[in-house]
Amino acid sequence: MKLVATEMYYALTELFTTNKYRLVLLGLALIAAMISVSELAVAKLFTKIILDEGTISETMFAVLVAFFFLFFGVTRGGHFLQRIYRVRFIDKAFQVSRRKKSVVKENWHWSLAFELTNLLSTFTQLAVVISIFTYINWQFGVINLLIIMAVFQFYGKLFRQQIQAQRGFVVAKKNKSHVPSVVRIGTRIKSGETGILVSSIAMLILLALLIYLSHIGDVSKANTIVLFFGLRIQNSNFAHISTSLMRFARARTHSE
Repeated sequence: MKLVATEMYYALTELFTTNKYRLVLLGLALIAAMISVSELAVAKLFTKIILDEGTISETMFAVLVAFFFLFFGVTRGGHFLQRIYRVRFIDKAFQVSRRKKSVVKENWHWSLAFELTNLLSTFTQLAVVISIFTYINWQFGVINLLIIMAVFQFYGKLFRQQIQAQRGFVVAKKNKSHVPSVVRIGTRIKSGETGILVSSIAMLILLALLIYLSHIGDVSKANTIVLFFGLRIQNSNFAHISTSLMRFARARTHSE
């Protein structure tokens, strides 16, 4: 993943030329992370409503249900606004840079900026989810972290291969050599889907661990449900990172 970090840092400094816009970009990533925290809080609230349904009053039950739908709506609305605002933000950042570039290069820079913001947001969300897992149960959190490191190591190899492949396609285009669409598109999709498959295997391992810890009583039923929802979010983040990394590699090589 060292190459991934290097390329992301290069894209950050190349596309967002002022500290102001870099800080705003990181702020958007933190907002996305807070949305993830909110989603787990929603899961916790949902668990409380279901498990405590027979032990709480009807008034309290109605309040919890109303708060659940309100909280859920706020998180969805925040997610929507964050993704919409980044379009205006990227446009302003590019206007400030005032670098002359062709229409084709500008389009690739837009693609690169979108993938960079996607990756930063998703990595931040993932870091928050890992922290919550460790807080709920440190044993599960540590094993989860080790598995994530292994998955990221594999993602790094896929990314390196994709960078090399995409640079080959760029050279072929400059030399006016025809590369079939099935090769250009298929290479990227295959790498992204391979990453998703590996992360799915990792999730199955973590689910088995969660069931075992719940069975022996190390994790309460309420926390088991929250961790399950968290694993779903984490796996979704993995899938997003896998496909986004491949698109990032394409945009990075074509914008050079």
